[in-house]
Amino acid sequence: MILSTRTRSLRKLPLAIAIGLTALASQQAFSHGYVESPKSRALMCSASGGSLNKDCGSVTYEPQSIEYAPGVNHHHNGAYCADDFRSCGPADGTIAAGGIANFAQLNEQSATRWQKTTIKPGMNEFAWKYTAGHSSAYYQFYITKKDWNPNQPLTRDSFELTPLLHEDAGGKRPESGSNTKHKVNIPADRSGYHVILATWKIGDTAATFYQAIDVNIDNDGAPAPEWNIIGAVQPEQLQIGDKVMTRVFTNAGEQAGRQTLLSIDTAEQAQANTWPFLLAQKANQANAGYQMGQLNADGEVVPNYGTNNVYTKADSDVVRVEIQKEQPSVPGELSLTGLQDSYTLKDGAADLHFNAIAQGGKYTIDATVFNGKGESVAYQQGQAGNNTPHFHMPLRGMTEGGYDLVVVAKPEKGELLQQTHHFTLEAEDNGGGEGGNGDYDFVFPDGLKSYKAGTKVLAKDGNTYECKPFPYSGYCIQWSAGANHYEPGVGSNWQDAWIRK
Repeated sequence: MILSTRTRSLRKLPLAIAIGLTALASQQAFSHGYVESPKSRALMCSASGGSLNKDCGSVTYEPQSIEYAPGVNHHHNGAYCADDFRSCGPADGTIAAGGIANFAQLNEQSATRWQKTTIKPGMNEFAWKYTAGHSSAYYQFYITKKDWNPNQPLTRDSFELTPLLHEDAGGKRPESGSNTKHKVNIPADRSGYHVILATWKIGDTAATFYQAIDVNIDNDGAPAPEWNIIGAVQPEQLQIGDKVMTRVFTNAGEQAGRQTLLSIDTAEQAQANTWPFLLAQKANQANAGYQMGQLNADGEVVPNYGTNNVYTKADSDVVRVEIQKEQPSVPGELSLTGLQDSYTLKDGAADLHFNAIAQGGKYTIDATVFNGKGESVAYQQGQAGNNTPHFHMPLRGMTEGGYDLVVVAKPEKGELLQQTHHFTLEAEDNGGGEGGNGDYDFVFPDGLKSYKAGTKVLAKDGNTYECKPFPYSGYCIQWSAGANHYEPGVGSNWQDAWIRK
């Protein structure tokens, strides 16, 4: 880790001042939350929500961050205002995503796009879960109209604009990891698919958190559900020559005679939303003790273009249905990104940042740097099974000249892959240099938890980035290997948090 003079000087501060700085940083932490019961649309996109919704984009990693604020992309009536959803908030058509363009996948709306939670009319308990607390002003819950069209984007005209619940919070600050519970009365005249919109207004910032909750209201006047969901078939692009098969299990084990096999013979059949429909058609015709599809308004299971649930009735002996795909082996391929042809030495040091991308199997990826004499001068190994590792290789005690970076991907089975990149190390000039030798506090993500407004980091692309001022500085510390959407220069949302220098 490389620290600038400014960063190192913080270590010399008296203890009381250091504690004060820590307290200030904690006060700047963002508040975040989602509706955990019934599970919201965004939560169902995430692993913690069961990954029941697919193809959700970056919200998969942060269902708690649907935060409507002045800096979002889409505002009702074209500009930010601070009142509630009825007159302010995200623009129509962007409500589920809180007006945030990077979460736009949540705005897709059809009768079958999202998994639903079955609830009853009358009093229901909804729970907000907090990943970071903040002073709270109020909570509101809205419901779609009786005659709303579930195949059109959500607008204010989709909802009853009298809230089902408006609950003042009185400035209370929920703790991180806690939840609050809210009694919401679902109207007796609603049945079938509806969307509940929950909003949480923050008391001391301009933010309001939005959560869309997809529910199936089981009204006494509607057909009682006869089916239990035991699994789901999720859409994904296939290739001609692939095969998809259902494997059916009872308490006695796998029932080979009840499997259904679909061969992908055309490009149309291989489309992500098409083959699940065809597989459901074929499986339902087999009458093997389960049905695949979506429930319609008459309580019938019908094949769907897209996600198809696997249903059984109470008298079925089927306990599990697995989907198995047989796909021809894909030729292995290894590529490197983020490398430069030359790097500038500073006191005999430079830093290599690059990504290795291996396709065609599971690999362990090694990287070695050789000098012009054929001597290995640096080595790193990526995590086993990680096909897209990022490498940060510090080169220390180096001299000017030519070097080779050799990257080798070793598969669990199949052929070894190799890529070699030649680069030069050059003497420092008066203007500083590229390749990670400018003015910065950390090499990202070193020192992650200490990032604050003004912190400068050297990123994977070789550029230096500065953490934005509050309130955006809270995004700078939001990073993990599996959720890199705020990573400077490369994440899908990096511009929300960083300024390129």
